[in-house]
Amino acid sequence: MDQADRRRLLQRWAGLIAAAGSASLLVPGRSRAQSGAEGAAGAVGTSRRLVAYFSRTGHTRQAALAVAAAVGAELFEIVPATPFPAGYQDTVDLNTRQRATGEFPGVARLIPGFERYDTVFLGYPIWAVDLPRLLYPFLEQQDFAGKTLAPFCTSAMSGLAGTEQSLRRLCPRSNVLPGLALPGGGRGHNTQVTRIDGDARRRAEQWGRSSLETGVGR
Repeated sequence: MDQADRRRLLQRWAGLIAAAGSASLLVPGRSRAQSGAEGAAGAVGTSRRLVAYFSRTGHTRQAALAVAAAVGAELFEIVPATPFPAGYQDTVDLNTRQRATGEFPGVARLIPGFERYDTVFLGYPIWAVDLPRLLYPFLEQQDFAGKTLAPFCTSAMSGLAGTEQSLRRLCPRSNVLPGLALPGGGRGHNTQVTRIDGDARRRAEQWGRSSLETGVGR
């Protein structure tokens, strides 16, 4: 093979390699598919609606899933920076000490791309007739001004326990809608929940859609 033939062969190989590389850019890769899936858990996606929730044993998470499906929202789980104890009574005792000392535990991360959401559904269990204490810094460290905030909670018997008013104090420039209280948890409950009953799910879905209509029509 003379030098001219060798050059032509090398040029052909280079062309094939370049074409293969260009073609691969046209095919969505696994990383892009993964990032889209992660959008449902808090990464930046396309929806302007978000369901942010804290759940210790799963009741609130299941309600959050129902609301998110009903309104077409992304999901964001609020995770404590330091995990809570595994035991129910240990968690109660820790919460009692934090209330006595005025301590507010932090969260592992805030909502990425938070500024682009205009409606936030906020889910939480009722702890000691109050918001879980980690929600205080979570709400104060992000700007809810101009956003619609729709709260929902799970509790054994205390309902919303005045948490709507607490949210209005913490987010005075947001539009806090009437909340929803669902049954869940209770003294001594420490079992992970993977489903809620049909009635609770239907109430969560109906409330989510109604809240969305109320928020848009304000």
